[in-house]
Amino acid sequence: MTLADVDVEQPPPPPARTGRRRRALGIVAGVLVLTLAGAGLAASMYYDSVPAPGEFRVDHAVADVTELPLPVLNTFVAAVDPAFYEDPFRPWSASLITRRYVAYATQDADASSTRIGIMADRLDDQYTHQQILGFYLNTADFGRGAIGLEPAAQAYFGKPATRLTVAEAAVLAAQVAPDAPANRQSGWEQVLRTMVEHGWLTQEEQARLSYPTIR
Repeated sequence: MTLADVDVEQPPPPPARTGRRRRALGIVAGVLVLTLAGAGLAASMYYDSVPAPGEFRVDHAVADVTELPLPVLNTFVAAVDPAFYEDPFRPWSASLITRRYVAYATQDADASSTRIGIMADRLDDQYTHQQILGFYLNTADFGRGAIGLEPAAQAYFGKPATRLTVAEAAVLAAQVAPDAPANRQSGWEQVLRTMVEHGWLTQEEQARLSYPTIR
């Protein structure tokens, strides 16, 4: 005889927990739905609080970026966010240029905040790179009391933005670079190096540029 041959009375099976588990899963799912709904509502509220570019009023002359040569525009991209033209294909990844515009438009000093990221992400979806760059350049602080590219071109070089050279634009771009060195010419050189690295300027073109005279 083996133990398998012994007729042992088996204890009753434990009560099924299906109902309890289903209730627990239902509660978790409900909380998740409410959380996502709340996040969506917050995102919508954040976005709605940003003045539409067409409604945002400034008290200074505005530059028409469609009249600026691409190499001039690229000096600012190189200085602020060289990855601006790239599509990261992931949420909450708006460019620094868009974030800076939204931060200025909402008077929020922290361009890295989640709130700014949500609003900037929506703007990136609705406007072209050129439009967003224009929004930013017309609200950026270039120093010398110059808010916006047009006043900055006048303050530094005594000319309209449409007449800026690449060398002059690089000076202004260095003024708004997040990591600009204290020395203005070093910042200028850094902008041009970045342009060469990204194929927006050839080494030969860079070599022909000289640091411009500032007013």
